Amino acid sequence: MRALIDGNPAYQAVTVMKVDWDRFSGDPIVGELGVRGRATLVMFSRGEEVGRVVGQTGAGAIEPLFKAAVS
Repeated sequence: MRALIDGNPAYQAVTVMKVDWDRFSGDPIVGELGVRGRATLVMFSRGEEVGRVVGQTGAGAIEPLFKAAVS
């Protein structure tokens, strides 16, 4: 994600929050968001989910989420 953000100034407006799965997997928000495991990225724009990727860490899978968030 860092390379995507550094490579596109528009993506720098996106707030990224990292959550430690081992510590917070039982938190109610996990159930509310339907997160079922590690390596889940959920992207929001204006309070609405615009997409998610699960188990994928490559820029090709993640960049569409950033595009959706800034459009």
